Amino acid sequence: MTARPLRALRGPMLAGAAAALAVLVAACASGGSPGSGPTSGSPAPASPSSSPSPSPSVSPAPSDGAAAPAPGEHARGLPEGAEGTFDSPAGVAWSPTPGVLLVVTYGSSTCPRLAEAEAGWDDAHEAVVVGMVEPEPGPCTMDYAPTTSAVAVPPDADAGTPVTVRLGDLGEVEVSPRAKDATAGPVAWVPAAG
Repeated sequence: MTARPLRALRGPMLAGAAAALAVLVAACASGGSPGSGPTSGSPAPASPSSSPSPSPSVSPAPSDGAAAPAPGEHARGLPEGAEGTFDSPAGVAWSPTPGVLLVVTYGSSTCPRLAEAEAGWDDAHEAVVVGMVEPEPGPCTMDYAPTTSAVAVPPDADAGTPVTVRLGDLGEVEVSPRAKDATAGPVAWVPAAG
């Protein structure tokens, strides 16, 4: 007499097992197990740094009309009014703030390559040299997004004339002066390698 109720449950039990198997197969096909790295739509978990100094932080993209970042600050996105490109790894423009360059780098939004807070002249006093900070090793998103770093330059670099800027191993550009005071200058993009 107990055999009949078990037979009645066999169909729903098999359907449930098949659904669970389908979920498991879909999870494996998506490229990882839980905790193996970020997936689309989920942020990467923070991990402790093994370096003695803290990692530079990157702020979210500023809202329209927000002030440009100050030297040593970094923000996701492009400077206000700048048009982006996917044909270059980096670009440089004058900030509305005198004596400050805005360096735009493209790469992973969670592991961006950033510019150092201060730049100086090369030995021949022909180019402003901006040091670049490599991202820390670890899991990164596979997107290609701009990040803007603000960099202080020597006072005589921002003299209202074009200036050559060298961005580490990314290349160099000639940055045009601002069209008028308190406005950002146009972005000069590093030519793409190749």
